[in-house]
Amino acid sequence: MIFGPTGPPAPVSPRGKKMTTRLTTTGLLQVSGLALALGTGAPAPALAINGQVSAEYAVSFLGLPIGTGTMVSSTDGTTYRTTLNARVTGVAAMFAGGSGTATATGRIAGAAAIPASFNIEVHSGGKVETTRIAMAEGNVRSVVRNPDKPPHTRATPVTAEHLRGVVDPLSAGIFIAGGTGPVTGAAACERRSRIYNGVVRFDLIYAFVGTRQVEIAGYKGDAAICSVRFEPVAGYRTDRSDIQAARRRSAEITLVPIQGSRTLIPARISLTTGYGTGVAQATKLDLNPGLPVARRASAD
Repeated sequence: MIFGPTGPPAPVSPRGKKMTTRLTTTGLLQVSGLALALGTGAPAPALAINGQVSAEYAVSFLGLPIGTGTMVSSTDGTTYRTTLNARVTGVAAMFAGGSGTATATGRIAGAAAIPASFNIEVHSGGKVETTRIAMAEGNVRSVVRNPDKPPHTRATPVTAEHLRGVVDPLSAGIFIAGGTGPVTGAAACERRSRIYNGVVRFDLIYAFVGTRQVEIAGYKGDAAICSVRFEPVAGYRTDRSDIQAARRRSAEITLVPIQGSRTLIPARISLTTGYGTGVAQATKLDLNPGLPVARRASAD
């Protein structure tokens, strides 16, 4: 079972065809979504970022490669746009191929994201599924899903109140360390994200674990380590064992700072499940938002 901001826990079964194309692709986006969503700055001069940052990730399960992801985020210091592309690869592609793209836009107010839109498109098994969410001031205004599937008869209802004061899955990954303490200290982690993905309302609760030295292509230095806890709220079936099991699972996320800011980007996430451990690990980071595009190309 793999979970992340793109949806509730998704069982990943090693039993042949039960690992369907859609499930594998969605599960990959779920891991990547939590690990790749990027914080994009804040209006205060000490926090503001203008430009673009990017990251490349490898996703594995039970130590075996199952996918890759690429994230690109740009901002003018007030508004942001983040795009995540994920693809099933490796042993998972033997059972199911697929790819997906998610994009979030919005603005930054203080140290919080105020989403404007979230779009996700998943290609798998010759089919395409899309979800488009329009938001304003933290409230969901509209949701369009294609194909439009009615809620399960045993799913807990999603009410209008559940759709107030929420963020989309990618915007939930905006991490800005408040205050004036260490960027990779407790302020990087302590938060509760109220997330809606077009179907399910759930919370992710982060807590500070400690600071650790990490070295990844593009970054060497301190990282904040946070524990992550999943809490379902609405839109899910209470009789689903994977949902209930997810509340007891152990997840951890590693955050590294973007150059010249108090904003951090996820560099690693690990999730222990009933089947084994899933990991999304950054393989390359570009954390200098002021670097011109031409110099990025030459650096590559």
